[in-house]
Amino acid sequence: MYAKIKRTLGKERIIYYFIPAMIILGTLAVYPLVNNVWLSLHTKAGKWSLGNFARLFGDKWFWNSMLTTGKWMVLTVAGELLVGLLLANLINLRLRGTKMFRTLLMIPWMTPMIAVCTVWAWMYNGDFGILNHGINQLFGSDILFLSNPATAVIWLSLVYIWKRSSFVMLMYLSGLQGISMDIYEACKIDGAPWYTQLFKVTLPLMFPVIRSVLLISIITAMNQFTIAYSITKGGPSRSTELMQMYIFNTGIAGFQYNYGAAASMVFLIVVLTLAVGYIFATEKAEEDMF
Repeated sequence: MYAKIKRTLGKERIIYYFIPAMIILGTLAVYPLVNNVWLSLHTKAGKWSLGNFARLFGDKWFWNSMLTTGKWMVLTVAGELLVGLLLANLINLRLRGTKMFRTLLMIPWMTPMIAVCTVWAWMYNGDFGILNHGINQLFGSDILFLSNPATAVIWLSLVYIWKRSSFVMLMYLSGLQGISMDIYEACKIDGAPWYTQLFKVTLPLMFPVIRSVLLISIITAMNQFTIAYSITKGGPSRSTELMQMYIFNTGIAGFQYNYGAAASMVFLIVVLTLAVGYIFATEKAEEDMF
């Protein structure tokens, strides 16, 4: 009886070990969020108002940044998923030199983002960049990589894809190597072509990995700030001003903290809506698949 009481008290005592973590979480996450909500619903004078949101929805540059962020998300997520899947399949072939190739592919992911931005900004430079120098030598003309508002976000997304594809490759590779080769041998015996194996075996068995990678990629891409700020500062003509940069420029650099808080709250709701909607949609798809 005494031992049972002691075990029960021991289990209850474990709760106290979570208190420091809860305090830290509340300080670093909950309090800033609550404070941000308060700021978004008040004026600089401290009066309750929805004026920040009314002004936000009437600002054309807010909608411009939302549209740019949407384009950025589609380009980067699709690009890194396709490149990562291709690289994972190449490495999974286990050809000679695969280990060295896999190690080299990890360099972009391990390189600090600011270093990546510095190198690519130099490569994209219209006056002395190595890319334009090579193109000029070959074709006698230049490409306006970051000077054309219509294509600047596309060239910028290539930097992000180059940086992130290694991470996606690792995730995909873990899923591919978790599939038993006996399944593929059985498919070959039955005469199943490669595309049947891909859509009937590989993708269904990798669905949990693909689902996780896609969710992480969407959230990470939508919260990107460093690349656009370091390379283009949102230009030209604010064509690469992502939502995070819009919040920074108006809320922090522009000293409009209440307005910036309102913009960040709207963006948070958009990201959460996408994430939750994606989770429910993929859960339904997984149930139908299996």
